[in-house]
Amino acid sequence: MFVKRLVFVLLIVAGLSRLVGTAVAQSEPQQFVVVYVELKPANARAGGDVLQQLDARAEDSAGVIRFDVLQQIDRPNFFALFEVWSNAQTFEDFQNSSETQAILTQLTPLLEAPLDQRPGNLLTGTVNPRSQHARARQIFVITHVDVDPQFVGQARPLLDTFVTDSLNDPEVQTFALLSQTPTLNHFQLAETFANLKAFEDHLSAQHTVDLRTNIDPLLGAPYDERLYQFINP
Repeated sequence: MFVKRLVFVLLIVAGLSRLVGTAVAQSEPQQFVVVYVELKPANARAGGDVLQQLDARAEDSAGVIRFDVLQQIDRPNFFALFEVWSNAQTFEDFQNSSETQAILTQLTPLLEAPLDQRPGNLLTGTVNPRSQHARARQIFVITHVDVDPQFVGQARPLLDTFVTDSLNDPEVQTFALLSQTPTLNHFQLAETFANLKAFEDHLSAQHTVDLRTNIDPLLGAPYDERLYQFINP
């Protein structure tokens, strides 16, 4: 009888192990989202206030990992949202909630163009939690890399190597390569530096020069690099 019970217990444990293994294997990837926000110039301040309401709403939502409101340094009526969610469903739930829709309704008349929302997944690199005490000096860079579809196989190793090398640059806090769903020949680089000098030093590094030289013939559109600063909540 003891042996039968032991065998029964072992079978249950084995079954649970398989279920746990399946659950881990099927775990969903984090959902990354970059949203470009173009406000009418006269509405930059009012629009920034509405975006901060959206930030507060996101921070109270289930599944949010990171939600940044960014203002373009050279064009203060241009903003971007950098979002990380635990999975696609939590992002969708946030988007579809009545509270979020009410905030977006406030934002709509302030825009000079529709929101440009680009969901994607992390391909390589690291996205660290934002450092609250350093935000006033941090530089957030988002670069849209549009590769000619026929050259994606050649471009991807160049981008992967560039990310790996850039993570070793002084005072780099985040450096990551994102895909864009479903346009898989479009990539985005998300980069955070401690300050402007750190970013400028990165631009002068040999691996940055090499990347720009080698990837240029593979591009389908200009290398679109935009500098942002955090706006305080």
